[in-house]
Amino acid sequence: MSLPQVADATASSSEPSRPLAPGRQWPGRPRFALSLAIILQVLISAGDGLAMVALASRVYQTSHASWAVASVFLAVTVPITALAPVAGMVLDRFPVRPVLVTAAAAETLVALALTRLTGTGAILGLSIGFGLCAAVLQPGLGTIVPRLAGSTGVTRANGYLQAATWGGFTVGPLLAGVLTATGGTGLALGAVAVMYGLGAIGLRMLPLSPAGPGTLATEPGSLATGPGSQAADAGSPAAGATGTLGRQLSAGLRFLRSDAEAGLLVLVVGVMVAFGNMASVAEVAFAEGVLKAGPTGYSVLVAAWTAGMLAGTLTGGRLPRRRLALATLLGTLIAGTGVALAAGAVTLWQAAAAYGIGGLANGVEVVATRSFLNHRVPEAIAGRVFALYSGVLFGAASLGMAAAGGLLAPLNPRVVLLIAGGGGIVAAALGWLRHTRLRTHK
Repeated sequence: MSLPQVADATASSSEPSRPLAPGRQWPGRPRFALSLAIILQVLISAGDGLAMVALASRVYQTSHASWAVASVFLAVTVPITALAPVAGMVLDRFPVRPVLVTAAAAETLVALALTRLTGTGAILGLSIGFGLCAAVLQPGLGTIVPRLAGSTGVTRANGYLQAATWGGFTVGPLLAGVLTATGGTGLALGAVAVMYGLGAIGLRMLPLSPAGPGTLATEPGSLATGPGSQAADAGSPAAGATGTLGRQLSAGLRFLRSDAEAGLLVLVVGVMVAFGNMASVAEVAFAEGVLKAGPTGYSVLVAAWTAGMLAGTLTGGRLPRRRLALATLLGTLIAGTGVALAAGAVTLWQAAAAYGIGGLANGVEVVATRSFLNHRVPEAIAGRVFALYSGVLFGAASLGMAAAGGLLAPLNPRVVLLIAGGGGIVAAALGWLRHTRLRTHK
């Protein structure tokens, strides 16, 4: 299962395939590779959305306990965060295609097993299996983007792939409702197995250009090559492939600590995701209890944000490479503002409009951040950096949802929503100040 979010002054908005660092271009990529990857992203993301709804429904039917539903989500998300260093090293040490195929095939087997089991313990145990596979599959799909992009350009390719992700996440839950109503959760989980199985076959067929040697970006003015910088050591192939096991596992963290700009963006986005997921919990009570719009109102808010995300990912795909860092910070700022404006809405449609704006900005931020990392991170440690990035996002999401659950008891949902939006605004503002100082002292 997979979730769903550079300083070259000469880069144009069309972003030709000229690489940021030596050895980072992959000629000879078949023209259909990106198209196939987009189809696979829709398929896998739809399977993710379908699986989450089907698992939640199945465990609730067997236990009638809300704690069990929450446990399913934790069983999937916690391994992605906890196993990020190990998953990243697997992606960097072995050929990426067999690793991704194996993860998708394993998810297929887990889904097939779930069609036969109904006990709460078995469902939770197998949900952990989904999380283990996602810990590898989710960052792995991010690391291969430069090897698929070709003349399309990394940023635009990320825009298409993230749009496909959100399209799949939209289709999956809708399909879950239809299949569950028709044949129960067993039929829905059978469909999950089919989707992941087709995903595994497609990943096996996916043509990937050969990976170039991992070298650090050396564009003029890069923070990675500044005086006294340790980024070159942290990001070099030797740093990622040699040394103690601990040093190899921590290569992604050391790179983000040494590359101040990349580390700052991941930190800001992680804080924004934590506050954003507070909104994800609070918006249910806000729509139904404050706006008095019922379940339909909640659906409208979710749809508004998702539609905005879809538009934002396509818009973000047209960003020039030199603007990616600023787009991440600006997207975070506007996304938080959208949530804060929704908190002050007096009608459903006002809140939906604010959510649409926030979702659009969030979509731009996702594409900008992923593309920044694709350009910035050396090939030798790309798996570990993307695994750490995924771990930060999923960990932040879990913290945000837990915090919202505690705040909703004493506070009005409108206040919690305002806190969620305000947190994103503050994170973006502080990040912008820090980024300005980094640029000033380069």
